Amino acid sequence: MKTISILLLLFCGLNNSFSQDQQKNLQKVEGWYFRAISGYPASVTFEPIVLFKDGSYYEITDEALVDLDFSKSKKEQKNLWGTWKRNSNIFTLTDNNGKSNEYDLDSGNWFKAFPFESSINLKGTYEKISGGDFGNGLYALFNSQLVFLDDLHFTHSKNSGTISYGSSAWQSDKKSGKYVIDGNLIEFEYNDGRKVRLSFAIGAEGDNVMDTDMLFIGGKAYVID
Repeated sequence: MKTISILLLLFCGLNNSFSQDQQKNLQKVEGWYFRAISGYPASVTFEPIVLFKDGSYYEITDEALVDLDFSKSKKEQKNLWGTWKRNSNIFTLTDNNGKSNEYDLDSGNWFKAFPFESSINLKGTYEKISGGDFGNGLYALFNSQLVFLDDLHFTHSKNSGTISYGSSAWQSDKKSGKYVIDGNLIEFEYNDGRKVRLSFAIGAEGDNVMDTDMLFIGGKAYVID
């Protein structure tokens, strides 16, 4: 009961902290999705995207959607914005440069993303690994590991390293604290007092059914270890 009471207080504080502008941001949303994209050096990555009711879309980044200044972002982050249309299960996204790509809910390159629900248990270790061969003898590896210890506490570890012509350098960092999730928003409160709010979404299986094995946190895909 004590844990439930703490969570309720955290959720209330999170909801009450939303300004009118932040509430308007949420009301503009048509849906959350993610797409499979290919690129160097990783072969396939996943990218969360928010579709808005006015026909525009936004590629999620580190800034939480509720905190986003839409007007400012459209001027300074034009590459993150575009327009979308839907015809049955086919979604056509046109980026800021006028390039269009089609995504099909039935083809495996476009999926629904889901908000958090109170019935979901996220206990476990989620990991994001990136890096690879960047050419000229340079190899790099970046690992971010997020552990949900229970429905209130977490640890976050970051490990990075580079190898080049026989030399190597590695760096590690680990922090912990408390977290709370409300729909498509997660807030981390680290033990050093720092608070971070990020967009949040849950992935899906191939048939677009919610699958908690993949989470999108701050625009990055984390997969359960």
